[in-house]
Amino acid sequence: MKLEINKEYCIRCGLCEDLYPDLFKRNYEEHCIDVLYDEIPAELEERAKQAAEDCAVAMIKVIR
Repeated sequence: MKLEINKEYCIRCGLCEDLYPDLFKRNYEEHCIDVLYDEIPAELEERAKQAAEDCAVAMIKVIR
């Protein structure tokens, strides 16, 4: 499972990073939010799904 952020439309509010610091980190150089994993570890899959649901502008997608 992977997570993908649509960086073109992400508003960079930081909610994902605040709620899920184990999955996301703000990238100050590129002015975006990065997913910390290429492949989400099994123990974080439920948190990843919840992060996608919690995104303020629905720009986090779960890729299987």
